[in-house]
Amino acid sequence: MNIPNGWMTAKAVNGERIRVKVIPFKRMQNTISGTAWVEVCKQIQVESGERFQLNLDGKSFYIGLNKLYKLIS
Repeated sequence: MNIPNGWMTAKAVNGERIRVKVIPFKRMQNTISGTAWVEVCKQIQVESGERFQLNLDGKSFYIGLNKLYKLIS
C-alpha cells in the first residue's frame, strides 16, 4: 500500500473516525563516513501530537488497549 505523507482518515471498528498524519520514523545508522539518518518505517501522528507505530500490515494501528484503527484510502 502506497501511503502519502499527509493527513488521512482512520476508522475504528465501532465507526469512530479520527484524522491522522503518516510520518516517517528515522533512526541513526553508522556508515563508513560517519552516521546518517535512515527511514525505518512509518508512524502515525494524531491531531493531538501523539505518535503511534503502524502494524506490520502497513494500514492499521493501535492507540490503546483494544482500540484498533485502519487507514481509509
